[in-house]
Amino acid sequence: MSRKYKLIIIILVSVILTYFIYFYNKDKKITIMAMGDSVASGETSYNIDGISYNDYLKEYFKSKHLLKKYNDSYAFKNNKLEELLEDIKNNVIDKKNNLNIQQIIHKSDIITISIGEEELIKLQITKDLSKEVLDEYIYNYDELIKVLKDITDAKIVIIGLYENKYLDKSNVIIVNSNLSNIAIKYNIVFININDLMLNKEYYLDSNSYYFNYKAHEIISNMIIHSL
Repeated sequence: MSRKYKLIIIILVSVILTYFIYFYNKDKKITIMAMGDSVASGETSYNIDGISYNDYLKEYFKSKHLLKKYNDSYAFKNNKLEELLEDIKNNVIDKKNNLNIQQIIHKSDIITISIGEEELIKLQITKDLSKEVLDEYIYNYDELIKVLKDITDAKIVIIGLYENKYLDKSNVIIVNSNLSNIAIKYNIVFININDLMLNKEYYLDSNSYYFNYKAHEIISNMIIHSL
């Protein structure tokens, strides 16, 4: 075989390999869906969204050329657990993406959830959190994960609550213990951030329960290491 034909074969083989490598990696790219309240959206003490742990997670996979899509339509201030659960059950349309929420969930590879901190704090401020309220929250959380597991095989990561001047330690311990049990039950990931959030360095304002970008970055790293 002449050198010319050998060169042509090598070039053809290289092109074919490149083609297959591209489509193999294309299928391996990650779709991330963020769910939750103001903690998930990166709300700051200035009442604006800052950089959240979800943003750091998105940028991590983007920097590795592994990010396919990112959806944070269901991570926003004042989002409540029961309302999120109802949206999923009713399969509402996400106007931003013009897709039903169950379609978005089904197509996701990683789903992060941080919901309840804001809701329970507001209840704590107006009245004491009763056992009935906490039981209902835990029941709805279990139901949320159950519904998600029926829709998707995605890696689900839930972020626990953290104590602050508005949410006392005893309630946080109760909820986080139950969230940990839910994670075990459904074989998902539970990230306990309570010890991390006791550090004053992670708050811009001592009167606010919203933490800063440093804490969000650490939480993102905790999620990455759990995947």
